[in-house]
Amino acid sequence: MKVDIIGAGSLGMLIAGRLAAAGTEIRLWCRSREQSEALEKKGLVVSYEDGREPLKLAGDQVAAEPASGFAGAWLKEPGQLVVLAVKQNALQESVLQLLTPLKDEPLRIVCLQNGYGHIGLLQSRFPSAEIWAAVTTEAAKRKNLIEVIHTGSGEICIGKQGGQSSGAYLADQTEESGGPAIRSFVEALNTAGFSAYLSNEVDNMIYRKLLINAVINPLTAIWRIPNGELLHSEKRMHLMKALYDEITAVYEACGIPYDRGMWEKVMEVCLNTAANTSSMLADVMAARPTEIRWINGSIVDLAQHGGVEAPMNVMICRLLEGMNAKEG
Repeated sequence: MKVDIIGAGSLGMLIAGRLAAAGTEIRLWCRSREQSEALEKKGLVVSYEDGREPLKLAGDQVAAEPASGFAGAWLKEPGQLVVLAVKQNALQESVLQLLTPLKDEPLRIVCLQNGYGHIGLLQSRFPSAEIWAAVTTEAAKRKNLIEVIHTGSGEICIGKQGGQSSGAYLADQTEESGGPAIRSFVEALNTAGFSAYLSNEVDNMIYRKLLINAVINPLTAIWRIPNGELLHSEKRMHLMKALYDEITAVYEACGIPYDRGMWEKVMEVCLNTAANTSSMLADVMAARPTEIRWINGSIVDLAQHGGVEAPMNVMICRLLEGMNAKEG
């Protein structure tokens, strides 16, 4: 199958490299021409923190182009699936505009964004498209324009948001339904060494990851520490737990189910990714806009719908948004 991956950051490069090495035809769409030309000339490298032999692909194994040319290329030669591997802010600010020429096309889109609300937005903008949500615990960091480091293995869960059972798609064999395409994609991911599966519980997975991200990411960004350092201070742990309690209270007000052992899961993630720099901290250190609006901001929005307050999340949003604010 032919897969278009929009976004050549850490996750986009990781998935593109592994899929291409396993035989999937990949078109990787980059934000900059500099990166696409570097990939074309030097190829793509997936290296591993555990010392495994790096995966090296030649420049002709992954077709890399500037994202600005995606719509025109797709209309000439459609792929079976579009994977959006960009952050929420890039999705909102540029990718929606990038996809606009295809608003009436029967796209099949897999979304890898953190946070909440983007699936509904995409579906409203692209009513003819089939939108799938993906939740992943894979960890990677981009070393440079052509190399990505796989820092931790996880899972990739794909499903329809809003309680639609993916079982209907699994049972439907018609190409028009999108069933065969998404199944082929999941199969390709597993062939490439990922642990991927279809699920009708993707909503729960989204809320679970949102909770974890909303506790860990902003605090590491504010304190400028790797994930594991959150657990090395009683004062930090106290604030973490208070933030966790506020988020779970919002979930309860909204009727959102969550595992009662999620606090232990948050701590487990901190331990398992102890040396990792969260994406939000990386953005702060690079003076880039963060995804705070779509992570803790999503909690604030849910609180308003549930008729409760979320003052800690409001304050955290203001703190992170103020870090990159420009004086007028």
